Amino acid sequence: METMMENKEEAICFLNRYFLSTNEAIELLDISKANFYSLIARGKITKIKKGTLVLYYREEIEERKRTAYYLRGKYRPFDYK
Repeated sequence: METMMENKEEAICFLNRYFLSTNEAIELLDISKANFYSLIARGKITKIKKGTLVLYYREEIEERKRTAYYLRGKYRPFDYK
């Protein structure tokens, strides 16, 4: 029974480390739901769906955030000084 609990805890740690829920991703990107779903529809963000569960790669979301920050500074320099 202990090994099953350890495996369950390891699985939860793995999921928390590498994946985000929809709300977590939206919060991390600091964008609206509409904008987030637009990114998904345009293929900018990959979603993983298993039944009713939808997850997103944490690394991909963090990279998107870095890219957005860079582009905001490039195209709207007076807004982000």
